[in-house]
Amino acid sequence: MMKTVAWRLAVVVTCALALAATVLGSALADSGTAPDDNGQLLDVSKSVTGIQKKLDDLRAHGRWARTGTLLAGADCGYGEPGTYFAAWGDSSTYALAPQGDFAATSSWTLNKQAAVVAGGDPFDGGKYSLQLAKDAQAATPAMCVNLDNPTIRFFVRDLGGNGKANLKIDVLYEDMDGHVKHLTVARLKAAADWTPSVAVPMYMNMLAAASPDNLTAVAFQFKAEGLQKDETLSISSLYVDPFQSR
Repeated sequence: MMKTVAWRLAVVVTCALALAATVLGSALADSGTAPDDNGQLLDVSKSVTGIQKKLDDLRAHGRWARTGTLLAGADCGYGEPGTYFAAWGDSSTYALAPQGDFAATSSWTLNKQAAVVAGGDPFDGGKYSLQLAKDAQAATPAMCVNLDNPTIRFFVRDLGGNGKANLKIDVLYEDMDGHVKHLTVARLKAAADWTPSVAVPMYMNMLAAASPDNLTAVAFQFKAEGLQKDETLSISSLYVDPFQSR
C-alpha cells in the first residue's frame, strides 16, 4: 500500500511540474493570446521537491499529517462537472469551486479594495465577478482536494491598464504539522476583454497522500499588483480541474 501511494504521489508531482512548463503556451494559443514570454507560472520545483521529501519521510515512518484549521473548515461542495473550457481547446473536466461564482461570498476573505460586483464573464452566464482595485487582496474559501485535482482555472480581465499589472496567486495549504503555509505559484497577465486564465497548478493537492482520507485542503489568495489609478483586475467563475466523482 505504501509503495502504491508513494508511486502515485511521484507521478502526480512529476506531472504537475511538467504541466507548468506546457499548459501555458497551449492555453493562451487556444484563447487567441500570444504565448507567455514572462513566466506567468512560477518555477516552484525546489519548494515542491522539499515538501515531497518531508511527505515521503512522514509516510515512511507510518504517520499521517496533522489536521489543521484549514481542513477542519474546508468546503467540499462543488458544482456540476463539465468541460467549461472546451471552446479554448481544453477538454478537461472542471467543477465550480465553492462560492466560485461569487453569488455568495460568506466564506471569502476580502480586503477593502476587493469587491463583488454585478456582471461576470459572458461564457457561462456568470452574474457576478470579483473586482480587484489597487492593493486589493482576496482569499477563497478553503476547499477539499485530492490527488486528482491538480489545477484551477477561471476567467479574468484587466480594465484601464497598460499591460503591466499582475494577478498574483498564492496557494494556502497545511504542512505536515497542520500549520497554514503559502506558496506563490503565478503572476498572471490579463487582457481588456474576458478571457480564460491559464490553468494554474496548485501543487499542494499532493498532500492528500499524507491523509488517511486521501483529502487535503487548499485555498487561493489573489492579489492585484502594479495597478494604475482607476485600473481594475476582475475574476469570474473559478473552477477546479479535473473534478472526479466522489
